Formats: sequence, C-alpha cells, structure tokens
Amino acid sequence: MKIIHAERIALNIPFYAPRVTRAMHRAQTHDERVHVYRIETDNGFVGWGDSTGVPSDVDSLVGQNPAAIMLRDSIGFGPQLACLDLVGKVNDVPVHALLGQQIRQRCAVSWWDIDMPAADWAAEAKESLKRGYTTFKMKARPWRDIIAQTDAVAKVVPADYQFDVDFNGFLLNQAKAEVILQQLDENINVGIYESPFYLHRDVDGARILRERVRKPIVEHFQEQYLRNDCSDGFVIGGGVSATISQGTLAANQNKPFWLQLVGAGLTTAFAAHLGSVLSHAQLPYITCWELWKSTLLKKRPTVVDGYMDVPTGPGLGVEVDEKALETHRVDERELTPKQRYRQKKRILRITWPGSGRQKRVWEFTDEEHYQREFYAGNIPGFMRGVDLEVIEERKSPAFKKRHAELSARGL
Repeated sequence: MKIIHAERIALNIPFYAPRVTRAMHRAQTHDERVHVYRIETDNGFVGWGDSTGVPSDVDSLVGQNPAAIMLRDSIGFGPQLACLDLVGKVNDVPVHALLGQQIRQRCAVSWWDIDMPAADWAAEAKESLKRGYTTFKMKARPWRDIIAQTDAVAKVVPADYQFDVDFNGFLLNQAKAEVILQQLDENINVGIYESPFYLHRDVDGARILRERVRKPIVEHFQEQYLRNDCSDGFVIGGGVSATISQGTLAANQNKPFWLQLVGAGLTTAFAAHLGSVLSHAQLPYITCWELWKSTLLKKRPTVVDGYMDVPTGPGLGVEVDEKALETHRVDERELTPKQRYRQKKRILRITWPGSGRQKRVWEFTDEEHYQREFYAGNIPGFMRGVDLEVIEERKSPAFKKRHAELSARGL
C-alpha cells in the first residue's frame, strides 16, 4: 500500500458569532485558517486530517506506506491524522485500535474562548449550555477584571458548570497569584487554574501557591513537574507519538491531564480516539472546534452533559463534508479575515478606577505593545475594575493624531 496522491487544502472558515470574531481578530491567537489534508493510496482508500497553524508538507508523503509513517510526528499533525484515518479504514478498525487499548467510550470536552468582555463571556456560556457543554476554558488577561468576569458568567450557568481559568503566566509570581486565586476560590464555578505564572522559574513559590489555594493548578507538560508538587495535572498536546509518551509519563505519576489539540471536526474526533486509550486523559479536552461556523463534517458529533462519544466506525469514524470544503476553500496565498483586520489601525484603551471619579488610562496601538509594557513592569495587571476598549480606525483628525502619537512612542 502506497500513497499515490496527497493534497493540502487551505480554508478560511468564518467564526460562528460576531463577538467571537471581534475577540479573535484583536487577540494574538489563531485565525480562520484551517488546513485539511487528503491522502489517497493505490488500493483506493482515502484518509483525512485537519490542523491549524503552520501548514505541513505533503509532497514527501507520496510513495510512502501510511502505516509506516502514521506515528512519525515529523510529517505534521494533519498528515498524521490522515494516515491514521486511512489505515483504520483499510483494516476496518477505529483509530483508537491503532493507538492502544480503549478504556473509555466517551470523553470530556470543553468550550473555549479568548478573553472577552464579561457580557460576551456570559453569552458564550449560554451558547455552550445549548450545545451540551459543562466546562468553559477562559483566557484571563491583565487588562480585564477576572473576578468581575467570572462572577458575571456564574450568574447564567448552573452550579455544576466549571470554569477552567488560564492565565498563561500573566500573574507573574506567587504573591500576585495568591491574591487573585484566593478570590477566585470563592466562586463555586471555578474549577481549575492553568499556568498562573511560569512555575518552573519559581518551584518553591509554586509549592507555596498550591498550599494556599483550594482549586487544582495545571501546567503545560514538562518532565521536571512529574517529580515535584508544583502542579496537580497537565496540559498535553502536539504530535501523536509525543502526546502518547507524555500521557504515559503523566499516568505513571498519577497526574490527570487534558488533551489540547486545536482544529475542526477531524481533530476533535481524533482527540476522542486518543483520549480513549490514555488512562489519565480525564480533564475536559480543548480543540476549539466550536469557534468556527463549520466542523467540516456531514454530521456534527454531539456533546451531552459535557461528554462526546468516541466514534466507533473505521478510521476516524466521521465523514467529511466535501461541499463545506469547497465553500471555504481559498488559495493559500489569500489573507485570512483576521490578517486583513490586523492591517487596519486601532487604539486599545485600558482603563481602571483612580481616586474619586477619575480613571487611569493607558492607550496602545496593538496588544503586543501592551504586553511589552506590562512585562517591563510599567503597567499593573488584574486590577479591580480594569477593562479594555477597542477603538477601531476612524477618519477623524483626532484619531489619526492620537494613533500617530502612540506609534511614534512605540506604543
């Protein structure tokens, strides 16, 4: 069996709601671009995969046996999925049978959003409930009041709905993290804290923090965390073989984890297959597939009470919607809507209460500049009442003048 044709298909899939589009366009995160990989072998079988991020080469796949390369992380995540899908179909077995012994028939999955105004997060939480979710991974950022945000969302969800709050290190140190996390501890919906600060830079501080907060702390997998008490679990993702290896090491130390594999419907189906054979893949998985209007599948997998069933058909066990592929297909050189948005000008205005009725104000032209100033210690983070306003490009002289002033100062 050899691959006779390999294709990479570039797509621009719109985000499913205007509030998501606004937030994703502003933020330093992924965009509308999804790549789909289609491989065909000389025995007439076809395999599919999808991925986000840097596209993988497909020319080198031609002439190879997909069974020989399906666990080779170097070929890229999307091609790996396509190879696994095809090999599963050839052998009439689901992908999880190629990866190990299945130990669960359904897997927990989580809703995901970048930072948003509290009202938008609340609307997202309501939508997630409609779609069967019971967990919401939230990106906490220093220019928003995370206490007010989580309090607002708690008002629209049931008591057993969980927030997993990801700081991406923005709390900077143990002392600041302790202040914020102890406040969040009081919210019954808050379930897990991810990366409050870079734990490996202050192992002693990480231990102290775990002793002083009630909710679990998880961190992106590093072997050094296996033998210390810095974190209660992990975030694991990447190539198939690396993910399996890290998942096995985590299990040996009795550390639960969630899989973080960002993509559309094919990636989400694969996450369920992979998670079903990893004993400690017990925390709700992150694939971000609900961000986009299309899953690229003919039948959307359903989420019930926060879980999705592991597909049982051969290969990935899902059917690609080729009409959707044609609808969203673009030339790879075409910009995404986010890239076109980023070419325009805007002012980011961060405000927080001062004395009396006065407000403190900082303005920037891009989130990148804000982060630089924040890390330099020039701006406080996570102040009560802090908020971000995005002022889009205007033709007014006042906007042009202010934007030029900020740009001249490197802001």
